[in-house]
Amino acid sequence: MNKTYFNWSTGKDSALALYELMQDNNYTIVQLVTTVNSHYKLVSMHGLRVELLEAQTEAIGLPIQYIELPEQPDMDDYNAIMTEATNKLKAANFTHAAFGDSFFRRLKVL
Repeated sequence: MNKTYFNWSTGKDSALALYELMQDNNYTIVQLVTTVNSHYKLVSMHGLRVELLEAQTEAIGLPIQYIELPEQPDMDDYNAIMTEATNKLKAANFTHAAFGDSFFRRLKVL
């Protein structure tokens, strides 16, 4: 089984993609990962409050890892923070990352 983290946006497309991936025996979803604006305590993708995010992940039954972004990150900040976060996930022996892609309406596993 491939140790996989799922990039959770808190939205319906993310939920559907996670559901589909959880049906695939080739992957073991170990945790969810999402970016959070550390100033406002909101999920970056949809602006959901962290308290509601925690309720979602509790209902799903998977732990969540926050990648905290500053109030207004520039691309250099964003790239540095994301590189550090993904390097830590790789060091924790994750072999795959998965995303729900609402534009293409499909699941992507890298």
